Amino acid sequence: MRMRWTKVGVVSLLLLSLLVISCAPAPGPETGVWDTILKVGSLGFLCNSSSPGCKPNENDLVSLMRILIGILVFALLYMGTSAVPGLKENRNIAITVSIILAIISVIFIPSSILIGIGAAYSTLFAVVILAVPIVAGFILYRTLPNDNVWLKVIVLVLLLLIVIGIKYVIAGFLG
Repeated sequence: MRMRWTKVGVVSLLLLSLLVISCAPAPGPETGVWDTILKVGSLGFLCNSSSPGCKPNENDLVSLMRILIGILVFALLYMGTSAVPGLKENRNIAITVSIILAIISVIFIPSSILIGIGAAYSTLFAVVILAVPIVAGFILYRTLPNDNVWLKVIVLVLLLLIVIGIKYVIAGFLG
């Protein structure tokens, strides 16, 4: 028993040392973790140049949409194939079938449809983000007791300021 734990300790120490060695920084330009996160969040990896005003190319955005829609289609197909009685027991076949069907589906989706899907989801998300403070303010207004009129007036004024602020933000985006 003691010999077995010693072997496990040696193997664990070797694996840990390999992990530490592989975590050494690669030679080249220094970029911090925060810079990488900002580059991914701003879709900077889609730009062909490193200039600060770089706008992603439409083909690059379509490629990103293909990958994201492919992941979504795979997840939905895997959920569906997991419910099939014959594939429920054999998980590997369900994964393989889902991957193949997801790849076939995503390859044959035209670029215009992918751009439309992206525009629809971004519009839906923007409407939800804009509507949440307004709906929350109206719910707060309706739950306040009628005895406290001044508090209701303050909530309505805040709602009016939110709506005016949203109007100017949207007008700024539209030009």
